[in-house]
Amino acid sequence: MEENKKKAYLTLNYQVFLDIKNSGQFNTGSINQVFRIAHAFHNLAEFIIDDFEGFDEDKFWSRVRGLERDFGLIHFKTLFEKCTETS
Repeated sequence: MEENKKKAYLTLNYQVFLDIKNSGQFNTGSINQVFRIAHAFHNLAEFIIDDFEGFDEDKFWSRVRGLERDFGLIHFKTLFEKCTETS
């Protein structure tokens, strides 16, 4: 994997933790969204540590597309694209 993509995934991983941290008080409406975000990204940190060995980008982005579809969370893809363009 290219270095710019590795850096973009690292940035994305950081953003996810910020989003979860800043999601505020959990309630019935937000807990499903936070759970789905955590589920979509839960293995990314391990793949980053292991230099993306065995990482399935298609499977990862399929989960992210689910977040886009169900919650309108397009900023993950936008951030990734911005990071890969400028690197």
